Amino acid sequence: MRVAFDIGGTFTDVIALGRDKRIHTAKVLSLLDRVGEDIVACIKGLRSNEAVENFVHATTTASNAVIERKTAPTGLITTRGFRDVLEMMNQKAPSLADVNWERLPPLVPRRLRLEVAERILADGSIEHRLDRAGAREAIETLIAAQVEAIAICLINSYVNPIHEQELGRMVRQAAPRTVVCLSSQVHPECREYERTSTTVINASLVPVVNRYLDRLEKHLAPYSRRLLIMQSNGGTMTAEMARQRPMFMVESGPAAGVLAAARLAAELGLANVLSFDMGGTTAKACLIQNGQPLEKAGGEVGGGVAAVNVHGTGYALRAPTLDIVEVGAGGGSIAWIDGAGALRAGPISAGAEPGPACYGRGGTQPTVTDANVVLGYMNPERIADGTLRIDRQAAIDAIQKHVAGPLGLPLLEAAHGIVEVANAAMMRALRAVSTERGHDIRQMTLVAFGGAGPIHAAALCESVGIGRVAIPPYPGLFSALGLLLANSRLDYIRSVERQIADVSAPEVAQLYHEMEEQARREFGEQGLPVGEVAFERSVDLRVGFMRDELTLPFPPQAATDLALLERAFRDAHRHEFGFEGEGELHVVNLRLRAKSASGHMSFADAVAAAAGAPPMRRGKGSAVRQAYFGRQHGSVDTRVVSRDEIAACMPGPIIIEEPDTTVTVPPGWSVERGRFDTLILTRER
Repeated sequence: MRVAFDIGGTFTDVIALGRDKRIHTAKVLSLLDRVGEDIVACIKGLRSNEAVENFVHATTTASNAVIERKTAPTGLITTRGFRDVLEMMNQKAPSLADVNWERLPPLVPRRLRLEVAERILADGSIEHRLDRAGAREAIETLIAAQVEAIAICLINSYVNPIHEQELGRMVRQAAPRTVVCLSSQVHPECREYERTSTTVINASLVPVVNRYLDRLEKHLAPYSRRLLIMQSNGGTMTAEMARQRPMFMVESGPAAGVLAAARLAAELGLANVLSFDMGGTTAKACLIQNGQPLEKAGGEVGGGVAAVNVHGTGYALRAPTLDIVEVGAGGGSIAWIDGAGALRAGPISAGAEPGPACYGRGGTQPTVTDANVVLGYMNPERIADGTLRIDRQAAIDAIQKHVAGPLGLPLLEAAHGIVEVANAAMMRALRAVSTERGHDIRQMTLVAFGGAGPIHAAALCESVGIGRVAIPPYPGLFSALGLLLANSRLDYIRSVERQIADVSAPEVAQLYHEMEEQARREFGEQGLPVGEVAFERSVDLRVGFMRDELTLPFPPQAATDLALLERAFRDAHRHEFGFEGEGELHVVNLRLRAKSASGHMSFADAVAAAAGAPPMRRGKGSAVRQAYFGRQHGSVDTRVVSRDEIAACMPGPIIIEEPDTTVTVPPGWSVERGRFDTLILTRER
């Protein structure tokens, strides 16, 4: 049996795939101090005697630690003159007009950022040898300050790491228990701030992630000692690797859902898809083309999710990541009225504790979920397959007291206003990954999932011009399902930073060979079959004074003829910017993606497994309840059905109740059941 669990802002989703290929599901509230106990309880609830082959886990532990400034006390040793690189960052600001904006404080305070005398030049030659006496003094100072981790980032160490390696040995000799991270191992790439910031983030997260995994594995070990962690890039890694490179798991949770949406899109033959994941705290969007989600070489973390596509608000993190845009709008987002009397929703969330008012767990503030209950979209008695009772009157009271009363609105209009405000924030995320990047959103299909995504999907599409929505099976547990679909993956990078005329094909081939050998070795150390590893090569290129590179696939023919890279770059630059870049072409970085097909499962397999899972296939019989669809339609009698009752095309309004979510089909839309048990919602012309 393989068990996947994804911790969200409100619920933890659990999916188990048994030896008999049947899927079992569970949903529990996200109480972070007892995750291990809750997962074990879910396994016991399956009443299965099967051994667990492995656990696959997506977690927000790393990102939360950075956002909440709860990383481990960390010191930084750097080259003399570079002490304040973390303070200056890269001089980006989210807005020149925002005079109240304040830069985030560095993760390492200045008193713990120490310099050593040494100098390696850009070509890797040594100008000044490392001052060992000064280095020893810096190390002793940090040890006396009781730091848990030390990040070492010296100028040009990505070309020649000899001084970083020497410093690392000195730290390990002086303080064997202290975590040491070298930038030449963590992220050997040019750009001083980004490399320093990435190394510091990784070092400061190692103790945090170690403690988290220690607690988790203590509970899971009796069932299986193999725990896999979802990475930000949509691949998995072992818990041992996660302990060394926690920077790869910062966007662990959102990546799993996008991976599942990409697999569904590929198997359905959908070319252009928007992945839309709305949970309890946030909503996430990602563009998927030809079954492949877009990726980026790095981004920022710690700046919050209130802004869309805004740079300069967080800490730079150079780790391969699915290109996901996130906004602070979810089912648990609290509705409030600002000083100007305008209605807002989020980014503050009620979370799992105390949760929305309708959960009856002490929450008194109105949330998006409370609005959906009042509007009649969600079951007014119980959700999450009957495990959570709903107090509709509490939702009514919260909205009446905090929104309807102060604004002088009827209750239903106030509740509908909360939903529309939340939808407006989520529309920004959809546009940020589509129209703002030159893609025609009207030609796309929205794949909606998450506990709240299928409720809002049709209304969102109505606003942005999308005419089709796909609701996959297990929509409320879709990210957990994505964990079962994931392959193991490791990423590597080597900086070249030279004009293409000064780079030889044999040199490039040798660097790729070294990365591939490292990948085989590390896959073997993780107990994964080395013979099943597949490699994907790519290269970062730029011309002239371009600040950011274009990352292109490295064609096999370029291994002997690098001139092919120039032609590929000019074509890509014209497609991206509308003109060919001028100037000498520079080879900046070589990248390698290594994948192992461990635990591969197709969507067809998932649907076959679902066929034997009674909770997902249970017909409940049709019912009718009042649902409010805005002033245009008002309150109308709406059929309430299960997924199994959807066969031929059925016109809305319809509410489809499932154990893990609710699907809303408003007036003017129709729904039918397609391949893989997927619900297809279509807007009428």
